[in-house]
Amino acid sequence: MRRLIFSAALLAAVSTAALAANQSSLTTDHWLASDVYKASVYDPSNQKIGDIDDLIMNKDGAVSTAVIGVGGFLGVGQKDVAIPFTDLKVASNDKGTYFVLNKTKDDLKNAPAFDKSTQSTNGANP
Repeated sequence: MRRLIFSAALLAAVSTAALAANQSSLTTDHWLASDVYKASVYDPSNQKIGDIDDLIMNKDGAVSTAVIGVGGFLGVGQKDVAIPFTDLKVASNDKGTYFVLNKTKDDLKNAPAFDKSTQSTNGANP
């Protein structure tokens, strides 16, 4: 019985150490989905233009498109706009890391709306 308890404790310690080593190997080149989902997006003049409401993956598993919610208040009157994920740039300051899009809030408000039910913008797939 002691051998079984010792083996279980040793296995737990090795698993915890391996998990900690894996987490410490993550760099800013890697992002968790929870870091991106609902993240704020800013324009080049540091004005908030919306939030990332969804991500679209291509058949190879790479994120191809970000769906940004723009306008509205607490989701009411909000418009979803699909933009290529590669258009989002990562920036950071003393408050943290955030996303920048080289468009204004008005640019997004004037862009075609993205329909999540059909996954299209004016009939075209993103």
